[in-house]
Amino acid sequence: MTHVLIVSNWIPGRPSVLADTVRQLHADGVRVSVVCGCDPEKITLPEGTGRVFGLVATKQLSHGDRMDYRDALKSRKLWLRARADKRLRKLASTADVIVALDVTAVHTVWQLARRFRTADAVIGLVPAVQAVKNRATSPSRSALRRVLRPVPSPALAVEQVGERTGRLVEKVARRGAGRRVLRDPRGRAAWRFLLDAPLLGDARRARWGERVADKLLEMKMPDEAGRTRAATARRIHHTNETADKLDEAAKAEFEAGRIPVFIREAAAAHLELADKALARDDLTEATKRFAKVIPLLFNRAVHFDSLESPSAKDPRGFLAPLHESAVGQALAAPRGRRTPAAPAPADRPQRLLFVTHTNVYFLNDIMARYQEDPRFEVRHLELTSNDDWALLSRQTGRLINHQLARASEYGDALREIFADGVDWADTIFVDWSLGHAAMLSTLDPGTTRVVVRLHSYEAFTVFPHLIDWSRVDDLVFVSEPLREFTMAAAPRLAGPGAPRTPVITNAVRLARYRRPKAAEARFTLGLVGLSAIAKDPRWAFQVLRELRRQDERYNLVLVGKEMDGGPNAVAAAYHRKYAADVADLEGHGALRRVGQTDDVAGALTDVGVILSTSVRESFHLGLIEGAASGALPVVRDWPFFAHQQHGASSIFPADWVVASPAAAAERILEHTATEEAWRKAGEAAAEHALITWDWSVTQQQYDRLLLPEG
Repeated sequence: MTHVLIVSNWIPGRPSVLADTVRQLHADGVRVSVVCGCDPEKITLPEGTGRVFGLVATKQLSHGDRMDYRDALKSRKLWLRARADKRLRKLASTADVIVALDVTAVHTVWQLARRFRTADAVIGLVPAVQAVKNRATSPSRSALRRVLRPVPSPALAVEQVGERTGRLVEKVARRGAGRRVLRDPRGRAAWRFLLDAPLLGDARRARWGERVADKLLEMKMPDEAGRTRAATARRIHHTNETADKLDEAAKAEFEAGRIPVFIREAAAAHLELADKALARDDLTEATKRFAKVIPLLFNRAVHFDSLESPSAKDPRGFLAPLHESAVGQALAAPRGRRTPAAPAPADRPQRLLFVTHTNVYFLNDIMARYQEDPRFEVRHLELTSNDDWALLSRQTGRLINHQLARASEYGDALREIFADGVDWADTIFVDWSLGHAAMLSTLDPGTTRVVVRLHSYEAFTVFPHLIDWSRVDDLVFVSEPLREFTMAAAPRLAGPGAPRTPVITNAVRLARYRRPKAAEARFTLGLVGLSAIAKDPRWAFQVLRELRRQDERYNLVLVGKEMDGGPNAVAAAYHRKYAADVADLEGHGALRRVGQTDDVAGALTDVGVILSTSVRESFHLGLIEGAASGALPVVRDWPFFAHQQHGASSIFPADWVVASPAAAAERILEHTATEEAWRKAGEAAAEHALITWDWSVTQQQYDRLLLPEG
């Protein structure tokens, strides 16, 4: 007797059709069995025509099968129950035709047909009836199949061996991710080696890496967890899920006050997906993924609220994923200009347009000079003066999308802002290499010369990588160390069509700082400006403690806005230590805080030694002002740039620069040993500052930059 096995996941949509088909098959002498994933009592067959069986319940499955059941796709859920049902296997072993009654039963029927290959496997009731007829008309074919295909498919055997091996490997991996193994450095090294192995599949690599990293975090070993994530990420072909998981892990590290050691790999994951989106011309997704890179590679906690920066250590290596990505290269691609910048006119005043966004502190003296110069006609475009312009300047995502598309409504809006100024000006001077500079570079400036100035902050942001440098004629740096770093961080600046890169220091009027100092100022150290963690005032505290071991007359005065410990957990961690130091030193009468003041020159009359304790600076105006006041300058060899060819000593005389708090204390003790020695050193410093950095000197450098004869 022919046996038909019908498999269904749900109650049939048309139960009468099922009943009629079963009745017809029974009348033809066929035995019918129905197995369903729902309640079998809800499927009714004509009496005596067939039997209905329900599959084993989920709660009866093994632990491993339940885990798979929860995670499986809907079309496979039925099979995960069916493969554990002995009664179904017995029915399938005697079946001549196995039928999938609905779409979600197809996978189960396919799996059964691989195991019991003498049966015909079909989808739907009409093909089932036809298969029964075919068997009746060709009985020899069915008999031959029983002889030739008595055992399951060989491919199934290989697959089952693989599954058993996989389960064994997973079991070993679970045990290997235990505390005992991970506590041992050799165990952690073994895991990193395994996760970096080329033949390990992406799914397993991602799953194991996540498991080990989470366990290491539980064990209070965040750096080891980060290295594990990095080893995992380097080998994976990323999906949205794996990239987003790295993103979430990075955010958790930042919130815990730690810099993720896998930050570069997390950024590379998003860039891989951005490149894929760009390849299929999905600019919205490419922009979205690139935007996720910005808070990773250019996070303020990494570069501004930490005493170390991976970008400062190795700018090319740290930013390599950005420069090597297709999206990064598309953003850096020079669009050029139709015509080169024209020389300044000789028959009329030169039209000079200053473009700014909020911060004009370092520009006031420069603008004032050329506003008063009859050789110039000056205008000033401040983007925050118009609410719509200010909004556009904050829409970095739209800027990125426009740079990729080359045309957009956003680009049209930028043209409305800048077109009149570009048409009017002979020269445009943009202060700060931030978003407004990138916005301007979306326009072809025609014959107008474009000058952009970069201070320090911008070099650690995304904007130098969004500016089209082929449309900039001169990129002005305020110091050599900053130029060297930025050129390494943004290789486009050394490519064809790149701008000239002159170095001109900030405009500052130093003569006003030269005021008499009382004799007791000899023992007072001063630090001007401490609001940013990059100023590292705790280094000054170390110097002070070194000095007070020799002489308790030494004290420190802090001039400027108080440090902000609120931006993020990394900043807060530094601020807690800073506050504890301040309380201790104030308690011993060794520290005084002046706070923010408009009379820095007046505050400096009490300062005999001026400190630069920063980890990075572009120029350090506060130190220059202190030196001009006649204070002894002591400059930390700024760590961010100390390994470069150009560091602090390329700006200041070599004897001003020290490598450690102990060396700083030694310099101070030597030059403040007597009042005469101290005053002599201060006079020399003031003279050097005035003849090197005073506006009377640097204004000539700006004249050479901007005037035709220059």
